[in-house]
Amino acid sequence: MIGNATSYEVLVDERIEKDLTKVPNHIVEKFLNSLDEFEINPIRSRPGFDAKRLKGFPGNLYRLRIGNYRVLYSVDNNVNGGVKIPNCGSLKIQHQYI
Repeated sequence: MIGNATSYEVLVDERIEKDLTKVPNHIVEKFLNSLDEFEINPIRSRPGFDAKRLKGFPGNLYRLRIGNYRVLYSVDNNVNGGVKIPNCGSLKIQHQYI
């Protein structure tokens, strides 16, 4: 991590695994690869990591776009920083119907 002193801890609820069984394998692979990107900077969008803050929601709620799927997550900007991907009741990979 050149030029970035902050490293984020990523917390993924174990029930996300159930949600991942319902999506195509290439989406699961991209989600797993994105976990490293969460540690570097979960807020800044960049090639291969399409993140966006959600307006109108309490706290620091973001979404990560993976194809037609969205991963919702919150960011804790405390001293140690953290990215929380909660359980499927409040957050899961969801297909966006267009």
